[in-house]
Amino acid sequence: MKHNNIFKRFSLLSFPEWLLLVFPFFSVLGPTYVNLLLIISSIYFIYFLVRFKAYNYLRLNWVYLYLIFFLYVICTSFFATNYIHALQNSFSQIRFLLFSLFIYLCVANVKNFDLVIKTWSFFILFVAFDTLIQFYFGYDIFGKESPGHPNRLSGPFGKELIVGAFISIMSVPLLSYFYEKINDFNFKFIFFFLIYSFLITILALSGERLSFLIFLFSTVIILVLNSNFKKILIFSFFLISLLIIIYTNNNYVKNRVNDFNNIIQNFYESSYGRLYESSYLLFKNNYIFGVGLKNYRYDCGNQVDPRPNNIHQFCSTHPHNFYLEILTETGVIGSILLLSSITTLLLYLYKKIVVLKKKHTPYLPLLYGNILIIFVYIFPIKTSGSFFTTWNASFFWLNVGMALLLTKESK
Repeated sequence: MKHNNIFKRFSLLSFPEWLLLVFPFFSVLGPTYVNLLLIISSIYFIYFLVRFKAYNYLRLNWVYLYLIFFLYVICTSFFATNYIHALQNSFSQIRFLLFSLFIYLCVANVKNFDLVIKTWSFFILFVAFDTLIQFYFGYDIFGKESPGHPNRLSGPFGKELIVGAFISIMSVPLLSYFYEKINDFNFKFIFFFLIYSFLITILALSGERLSFLIFLFSTVIILVLNSNFKKILIFSFFLISLLIIIYTNNNYVKNRVNDFNNIIQNFYESSYGRLYESSYLLFKNNYIFGVGLKNYRYDCGNQVDPRPNNIHQFCSTHPHNFYLEILTETGVIGSILLLSSITTLLLYLYKKIVVLKKKHTPYLPLLYGNILIIFVYIFPIKTSGSFFTTWNASFFWLNVGMALLLTKESK
């Protein structure tokens, strides 16, 4: 009977809710499948908008600002070195906005989030378990080998070293949600901490330093947002003990920590310092309009390297920093438009949170987690993947859409 109830709940999901539920599965399969999901959701959203004449929902200032940014990058693309590549990537940005609005407007029943949350949680644990198998045996459940980099794992992602990013970005909102449900030091607390310990251990073993730090600092913020001092104190004690055990008993983790310390102490001479330098010099020569989306890779090589004897490469496919990327490729004007859109969005969500706090909604901690991930993306002092690529952008706009969806309870 229990299994029948589970199948019945899945059968009651609407088509938009199914698309939301399978998002993490598609992200593991690769960018092609994520793009397919984005295209389907965009088409469905446009149909929904026209069919039900829901244009009033688009009268949001942050949406207007993003649409202006979208038109701006299309116009500046014609002046880029590789204008075809710039134009293609500029046009494709609209699918991310439509994806977030699709989640906001087309996922009708917020209560079905419970089923989505549980399904996502099981899948995240599966990915973590698959990565652990790869750590011990050199290949995962699907026969995918470790990519050959020292101290790095990829799990089901194969050659892509992004398993840590996947686990941290997907887990933070869910951890915020489940942690709030724990009232005291009991079985639920122990079970939650065991799951948490497993995830943070896998992140440490993956070798993705930034993902580990994102997960760790997000945990601190989640603890601060919780008002139960006793629970915070107990969890903090166990967390510190766990971190000490992980660091002192695994040379695999120690090597990555030592590498991180060396980069921080000698950042200017590091590989990241070189990329930051090249993007800054490129921005100085194109500071108003930028070089066009995805054109850093083309224009960077035309510069004179000020330190040709440095062992690290001067250019890459992107600057590895969110702000340097938007400044270099969209200029001051594009950066102001995009950041104004994100800032206006955050202010909109803040106003909704004020209303939701009075209602004591059970989904408020999940909303906090979504907003926390948005802040992670725009945090200035960190390295990052390209903001305008399918994999990175889809997770950002997923959290935007989920946050907007959860604000429906404030209406």
